[in-house]
Amino acid sequence: MKTIITVCFSTIKQNFRDRRGLLLMLLLPVVLTLILGTALSNADSTTASLDIRAGIVNQDRGSLAMSMVDFFQEKQIRTVMKTRIYKTEAEANKDLKKQNLDAVIVITKGFSAAAVRGQSHHLDFITSGDLESSAVRSIADSFLKRMNAVQALAAAGVSPQKAAGAQLVPLLSNHALSVKGKVPDASSYYAVTMLIMIILYAYAYGVDAVKESLDSPIGYRIQSLPVRPMSFFTGKVFGHVATIFLQILILIVFFKFIYKADFGSHLWFVFGLCFLLAAIVTLTGIALTLLSTEKTADALMTFIAPLATFLAGGYVKLSFLETNPITSAIRGFMPNSLVQTLIFQDIYGGSSLSPLVAVFKLVIILAAVLLLTAAGLRRRSYGYLSK
Repeated sequence: MKTIITVCFSTIKQNFRDRRGLLLMLLLPVVLTLILGTALSNADSTTASLDIRAGIVNQDRGSLAMSMVDFFQEKQIRTVMKTRIYKTEAEANKDLKKQNLDAVIVITKGFSAAAVRGQSHHLDFITSGDLESSAVRSIADSFLKRMNAVQALAAAGVSPQKAAGAQLVPLLSNHALSVKGKVPDASSYYAVTMLIMIILYAYAYGVDAVKESLDSPIGYRIQSLPVRPMSFFTGKVFGHVATIFLQILILIVFFKFIYKADFGSHLWFVFGLCFLLAAIVTLTGIALTLLSTEKTADALMTFIAPLATFLAGGYVKLSFLETNPITSAIRGFMPNSLVQTLIFQDIYGGSSLSPLVAVFKLVIILAAVLLLTAAGLRRRSYGYLSK
């Protein structure tokens, strides 16, 4: 245990003396946030700056369907989004293809009846894939989430008319995408996404832990000393993870208190998620290095990190990544996407992702990476590391 603690603190000191690595981990996300936040400030996701145009096709004609149509035509909503009612889906799709609309919401038949009976029912959301369509989806989602209240009232024996009336009262003040602008500005958005991105590059610490334990002069020396190789290796891993956590702490403090980015009021939750992601990424770097080679692991993670950032919407938020069933399914098991979504949901709301389910997925991913790391350590060529 003493060896692990000594190696851990020694590794932290060594990492913070590495100016090149420190500059990469600390300055890169700050610089990228400044560049992207400034360059895309005109495309800020505050609804006041967007020319949002939505089309609604009401195939249901029930009481709750009419309430949804009325909601989209409320005065406050009209200040940020223009809504047009279409008789047929074909007419709406025609305007969507001509780029006269950003998204089309089709209230399919049976929606009101299913909601009153407490049954699930889907609406069709057809998107153009631009930024504005994300705003339409968020506003629609906020209304649909309130259907749970209607279902609860129906289950308690309240009539559909009263249920619909009860639904409309708190809707404008509580929906996730507030018409008052409770959405991230460009700077706050990229402060979070660039923080998550730089954590992905922490895989290099995992690769370095294996390299120093196996192929460095120190590693060769450890093998000839009366020191358990596993204690040295464990100390290196703990030291690297602690280094990442300190870097995360520095970045969040800078973004929140100096850059004035919004990280919400639950910083402990943000720290915990980032730490969990850092542990997953570091262990992934270790597992890939043990199961392949240092060069292979580095090349693979160099490819995966920017791709994962793109799919999570780190560089630019693209609604088709959320609506496409394939990319949506992939995002549902990407650690960086889960952490990023949970952070934004904690700050701004507007996501249907269950925190418990997401954290459970992250823990499962961490356990899987631990098993891969253990398998790599038990390989014949690295077996002595597990002693």
